[in-house]
Amino acid sequence: MAKELTIRMARVQDAPKLRALLLEWLKSEPRAGRLRSIRRAIRNREFLVAQIQSNDIGFIHYILHEDVIDGALNAFITAFYVSPAYRGKGVGSSLLRQAITDSIARGAVGVETSTIHDSARKLYEKHHFKQASGDIGEVFLELDVDAFSSPLMTHPKPHS
Repeated sequence: MAKELTIRMARVQDAPKLRALLLEWLKSEPRAGRLRSIRRAIRNREFLVAQIQSNDIGFIHYILHEDVIDGALNAFITAFYVSPAYRGKGVGSSLLRQAITDSIARGAVGVETSTIHDSARKLYEKHHFKQASGDIGEVFLELDVDAFSSPLMTHPKPHS
């Protein structure tokens, strides 16, 4: 890129700009907003931001979690976005490499993600991600919390 690309750990003051990038990507805001979650992720060192000069042009959010299957830390990429004008110019690759490097440096033995986008899948595969094979039959599912907490729905009592 002609202008200097910087990939760095996000700072709390970056939260409003990261929120704007999330709105650019998702075109909506949850009822509770996002700033509190973004700030928490930044404090936990889970957010990298891509900048050219002082313009935020992309980000990657990943969490480290104890994986009882692997018996060690794993990283999971939960959100990854580059503004359309900067795609195909190495920004996504730079963000992904830095997230992987940071995760391994912090003790992760694996990095995982899921995506429905073919272009994202191709980027991940370029960086040695592989779709799990075999008979594990894993499918990514997301709870519809609004439907679950509906007053019309009765919930079983927890076991004591």
